[in-house]
Amino acid sequence: MNKTVTSEILDDYISGKGSLLNDIGDLDISGQRSDSDISYYRWEIEFHEDTDATRIREAGFDEIQIMFNLTRDIEWSVEDPEKGSDIRNVFMRKGDLCIYRNKDRISYMNYRSGVRFMFKSIQMKTERFMELLDTHFMPEEADLIKRAVFDEVRTTRITPEMYRVLSEIDSADRYKEFKRVFMDSKMIELTALALYAIIHDDGEPCKKGVVVSRDEARALDDLRETIQLKPYKDYDASMVAEDLKMSVSKLNRAFRSVYGTSLHSYVQEMRLEYAARLLLDGYNVTEAATRSGYNNMSYFAKAFRERYDVRPKRFRERKLSEKEL
Repeated sequence: MNKTVTSEILDDYISGKGSLLNDIGDLDISGQRSDSDISYYRWEIEFHEDTDATRIREAGFDEIQIMFNLTRDIEWSVEDPEKGSDIRNVFMRKGDLCIYRNKDRISYMNYRSGVRFMFKSIQMKTERFMELLDTHFMPEEADLIKRAVFDEVRTTRITPEMYRVLSEIDSADRYKEFKRVFMDSKMIELTALALYAIIHDDGEPCKKGVVVSRDEARALDDLRETIQLKPYKDYDASMVAEDLKMSVSKLNRAFRSVYGTSLHSYVQEMRLEYAARLLLDGYNVTEAATRSGYNNMSYFAKAFRERYDVRPKRFRERKLSEKEL
């Protein structure tokens, strides 16, 4: 079965003015646009039967899209009408991102029945993308990025840092009146992380990950967000595994498979970021360490120096001095 999805239908669905594909599957799409004219979307899709979905953009449309594939491997193709039969086949693994320029192109995706796909994406007009490059990069650096993005569909792995920013964007409502400026900064940060990964991709193949169910994947995502918000809590693997009704070995393999890092490493990264924020807020080193979940000051000092290349006390003094200037 083929279904054509135009930009007008998609916009109507997101704004609540219309329904989309309810007869052949379940589709949940939400989106928002930042003040800097960058859009962020969350996609959850599950069809009742195998479906080939076709998306056509109107003539003259020119956009950069960064898509994060979170749950299942998927195959798709991009056709450029200007180049006749030029069709590019793309295979995205779970945990891959892709970035490409959607300029008058037609994209095709094959969705297997009974499988829930989840994507998140950042989209911006190519003109806006070029403005970002011209603002933040030297001309030769901007040209390198343009060459990497404009002519090919590029894929690489989603990093733990990207997962963190995606989670922060999803929970931006907690910043209330500061949400708009927060969203602006996080979308630009996520774009930068994706571009860095594409440009510096080492081409290493990923190991085959452990299979997790939909409920387990959601439980892992809830766990990751809790760690991000409350890194100082105790995340002993045996206790976490018991709460999630997994074995310790499956928890560790599943967390690494989904997020590209171990549970322990992710907790330590979030604790060090939290400690750095506390130091910037004026807490002394001991207070920052204990409030971040560290009881061993020597271990904290060593880990902090490895992460920030400076001792905690010196980090605090330097940043506070910069604030006073």
